[in-house]
Amino acid sequence: MTTTPLSRLARMLLAIALLAAPLAARAQAVERSGKEVVESICATCHASGAKTAAPKVGDRAAWAPRLKQGMDALALKAIRGHDGMPARGGAAALTDGEIKAAINYMFNPASAEAKKAAAPNAKGAASDRAHKLVGGTDIYLGLQTAAKEKGKGYYHVSIVLRDHASNAEIKDAQVEGRVANLMTGETKALEPATVSNAFSYGNYFQMPGKDPYTLTLKIRKPGAPAPIEAKFDLKP
Repeated sequence: MTTTPLSRLARMLLAIALLAAPLAARAQAVERSGKEVVESICATCHASGAKTAAPKVGDRAAWAPRLKQGMDALALKAIRGHDGMPARGGAAALTDGEIKAAINYMFNPASAEAKKAAAPNAKGAASDRAHKLVGGTDIYLGLQTAAKEKGKGYYHVSIVLRDHASNAEIKDAQVEGRVANLMTGETKALEPATVSNAFSYGNYFQMPGKDPYTLTLKIRKPGAPAPIEAKFDLKP
C-alpha cells in the first residue's frame, strides 16, 4: 500500500502530539493543597506529634514559636531538612509553595482550608532556591547542621536527583561537590545513601563563620558524554 503525503503528515502530527502530551500535562499540573500534602507525606511524623521536633497538626502553641522566624525561613528549613527530617520531608518533588501550604495547614487546619486560593497556581512557579533544572535533571538541595555528629561549623550537604521528563529518581550518578567562599573551600564526592526510605547523595562539609558559601556540583550520569554542573548559594 502506497503512503500518501497526507497520511505521512497525519502521522507526523500524531507523533508530535504524543510527544507534547507529557510536557503539556506537566505545565498544567497544579500544586496540591496543604491538606493534601500533609495527609500524604507529613502526617507520618506530624499526625501524632510523637517526635519532639515534629509538632502535631493543629497544635498552634507548638507551631507559633517556629513561625515567629517567618514563613520563608521556616519553609527553607523544611526544604533543606532539619532535626532528623530529610530534605522536603523525603519527597523531592514537593514545591516551595506546597511546603508553605503544608506548614499553614499544620498551624491551623480550619483557617488554611478556608483561605485556600480559588485559582490554582502552576506547579513550580514559585521561586525555588533549593532546586535547579540542568540538562534535563532536577536537582534538589538539602542542608543540615552536623554539629552533633562532626563538630562546630560542620554541615551535611545532600542532593536528590530526578529525571525531569519521567520524574524518576537517579540513583546511579557520580556526584562531586565543592563548597567554598572567597577564603577557603573543599571538594568531596557526594556518596549515595538511603535514609528513612529517601535516597540522596551527600557528605559533610565544614563551613565556619557566617560568610556565604557556594556549592558547585558536577554530576555525571551513566552514558552521558559530559557531566552537568549546578551552583547553589549556601548560607549556614
